[in-house]
Amino acid sequence: MQMRALALIAGIATMAGPILVRPTAAQVSDILTYRYDNARSGVNLQETILNKSNVKSGHFGKLAFRNVDGNIYAQPLIVFQAGILNRQSPVNVVIVATEHNSVYAFDADDVSSDPEPFAVSKKALWQRGLGPTIQSDGMNFLINGKSIAPGCGDLTTEIGITGTPVIKLTKHAPPKQGVIYAVAKSFSGTNVTYTLFELNLADGTTIGNPVRIKGGASGPNGMITFDPIIQLNRPALLLDSNDVLYVAFGGHCDEGDYRGWVFAYDVSDPSGPKQKPLDVWSTTFTRRSGGMSDKSGRGGIWMSGYGLATDGNNIYFSTGDGTYDIPSDSAFRELSDTVVKARFASGKFDVQDWFAPQNTTEHPDIQNELKTFDVDLGSAGPVLVPKSHLLIAAGKEGRMYLIDRDDMGKGKKASVQSFQVTRPSVAVVNQPKMAGDITYWNIHGAPVIWPLEGQMLVYVMGEEDSLKQFRLVPDSASGGWKFDPPSFLKKSNETVGLPPSNIQNDPKRKVFMPGGFLTISANGTDPGTGIVWATMPYAQNANMDVVRGVLRAFDASDVSQGELWDSEVSGNDGLGFFAKYNPPVVANGKVYVAAFQQERDDNGHHYKADGGLLSALVIYGPK
Repeated sequence: MQMRALALIAGIATMAGPILVRPTAAQVSDILTYRYDNARSGVNLQETILNKSNVKSGHFGKLAFRNVDGNIYAQPLIVFQAGILNRQSPVNVVIVATEHNSVYAFDADDVSSDPEPFAVSKKALWQRGLGPTIQSDGMNFLINGKSIAPGCGDLTTEIGITGTPVIKLTKHAPPKQGVIYAVAKSFSGTNVTYTLFELNLADGTTIGNPVRIKGGASGPNGMITFDPIIQLNRPALLLDSNDVLYVAFGGHCDEGDYRGWVFAYDVSDPSGPKQKPLDVWSTTFTRRSGGMSDKSGRGGIWMSGYGLATDGNNIYFSTGDGTYDIPSDSAFRELSDTVVKARFASGKFDVQDWFAPQNTTEHPDIQNELKTFDVDLGSAGPVLVPKSHLLIAAGKEGRMYLIDRDDMGKGKKASVQSFQVTRPSVAVVNQPKMAGDITYWNIHGAPVIWPLEGQMLVYVMGEEDSLKQFRLVPDSASGGWKFDPPSFLKKSNETVGLPPSNIQNDPKRKVFMPGGFLTISANGTDPGTGIVWATMPYAQNANMDVVRGVLRAFDASDVSQGELWDSEVSGNDGLGFFAKYNPPVVANGKVYVAAFQQERDDNGHHYKADGGLLSALVIYGPK
């Protein structure tokens, strides 16, 4: 394993010292939240350095990596010209949070080599631990000797910080000042807690008292209480313009009587967040008591790490499978497998509207089908279409929906458009009755959108699929936009990792998960600068295993022209191990990519590999 790891770091082991280029604040925008902005666009339109002429073999590659102490599910965040304790000049800072409950600040421009490539980096500007993590025995996460998710390898070795933090700037002129909000899962004594921390950007110190996340919602049959043991904060945090912070939860491997939760906190006080949430909201109320076969309740908000989105007035998110029920008392709606539009007003989190897939001749009971066969609409979050009243949603069906945000239909209206993106589902048995009886090719990485003059290009990369490019054009009939054609416009020759060719058409095999995770960089609408960046498994199934990853770059104008660059071609630019659900981040001529630690699989038990690669922030750029 040591030799393999040495091969992956060889490309930067002999590099010269760093060349530090510190841009002014006017040149770049900070990346303070998941996918660049609260609309979750996934696009950086201020990238003036990287373009199609310099992102190519021999001119672009791996510059450095920074080892950390745990897997990185949270997307890295970047603040330019930040004030850092004991630094005389402002520093461009990249923030990394790990499952070991650590938050790191690194110099985003320092690409010098670490002296000890197999140890946790000593180059952090600061590092803060946020408490003991939930540890695995190799297969089970144990709480007081009891497994909280028996046999689940979805997250391996430990659980700490999973959802992407968010940063609030309190001083916008250099040297910038601000705070980082992060949510950590901890185990101490006999207690499991989720805790909200506010950290000083300058040195990582805690501001105010950490907030224990707790509460419940009143249901038709009494109070339902949030249980931190079985809930998982996978979604990125959302901070709105009114200083309300939203923390959402789903389940951990569908274990127990979980459901979707949203907690809203007031973080306007510079002395620290309020201890009591402004409101607590639940997606469902029906209790689940029949084990894994019981599909009641649930409705988790997980979205493959995607964050709740907002247009400045309303909040949007999608939910997983479970109970869908719209009773006459609107206070007790159960909203599994929906795209939800909500608003926080007068101290309450209030649902305004929602979209639910509609019955068709081919699918006469679509809600029951989604629930029965574990086909979450909420496996990828909703993307707000720029300068429009539309959003795009996609889920485990492998289907993409174009939805009118102004009239979502409260579960009774079809989408503006919808079509299959991945392979159509295939029944494995003659009379499907349960999850696994039908094979679906999911979408986990939410689409990204490049707005151009008179059109918008949309990209998505589902399971076992190519990178597909779609086109939105103005629709005079609706005053909005429509897909034209109502299918993909272009697709890449390259695909995510595929099963061996001799079993690819066997519907009984396991689908290789989870597809690709995308980012667009461009200098506005300049076609010579548009690049789609994608991280994905190289050739294996990453569902319950840590596998080799790859970073690829494509021409955003036409993804069918072949990849511009590939981290696994030269032998010196290897990414390491794929960080599931974590998109690349592009800023100021560099690409920042999370990588998981190397692990060994012992009959389904996962352990950190002795002498293997550590989790790392990997930095790419022009050479």
